[in-house]
Amino acid sequence: MKEKQIPLKIVLGVLALIAFAPVWMVIAAAFSDEASISKQGFSFWPQEWSLAGLRYVIRFSDQLVQSYKVTILVTVCATGIALLLTSMLAYTLSRKDFRLRGAISVYLLITLIFSGGQLGSYLINTNVFNLRNSLLVLILPGSVGAMNCIIMRSFIQSNVPDALVESAKIDGASEYRVFFQVVLPLMLPVLGAIGFMVAVGHWNEWQTSLLYIDKRELTTLQLLLMRIENTLDYLSQLENPSAEEAALMQTMPTESGRMALLLCTLGPVLVIYPFFQKYFVKGLTMGAVK
Repeated sequence: MKEKQIPLKIVLGVLALIAFAPVWMVIAAAFSDEASISKQGFSFWPQEWSLAGLRYVIRFSDQLVQSYKVTILVTVCATGIALLLTSMLAYTLSRKDFRLRGAISVYLLITLIFSGGQLGSYLINTNVFNLRNSLLVLILPGSVGAMNCIIMRSFIQSNVPDALVESAKIDGASEYRVFFQVVLPLMLPVLGAIGFMVAVGHWNEWQTSLLYIDKRELTTLQLLLMRIENTLDYLSQLENPSAEEAALMQTMPTESGRMALLLCTLGPVLVIYPFFQKYFVKGLTMGAVK
């Protein structure tokens, strides 16, 4: 049986290398000299080593550290709140004795088809809830995702027996105790899978910050990197730069700087993913056959 799996392992290994190739090229470009990239293009190994790209990013070290703190705070809080609220709603909709589960399920499906639009959301968040220049605007909206709720509900129905819930109620447990002490521990695989996807989504979010955040101390990591990237693009596209701008362009690592900025975004995700991998895979596959 193991010998039959050797070709499959070889194919998966080749696919893994192909998937990792762009990431390795980004790492190599971040440590390459700007002149070598301009002459020879990107490669899988630096033609000439240089830390100019990383030094350029370090220029923004104070703001970079602050943006990391903001992004980590938003990601952790938003993911925790999303998992708590979504799992509670999913458990409620999985109960056959809940009379409104059909109406609420239809409402969730409607939100997958229709949306209020960006303008409507902006007006409500700013004029009604006064969430402009507040981290709550990055955390609360979208805490309950319809698709995530449907996935969790299906997981509970497939993997949490009704007899287990009923036995806990017979022993005198309340609904909250049944959920937190019986159902929630059994949901760890799906919580890990959805939690990772939600966390990555908040980590990579920049458009919401661009719309609502003006204060430097509340600038998220992605928004900061977008502004640095826009500065690089602006200077690289100048046709008649001034003497000061020309001097800056000569010392500014454009391509290696971009790759160094990309490493700032990819690094934490690459480090955290191995710890969530087993939950991610198990959460996506458990109950799929049924």
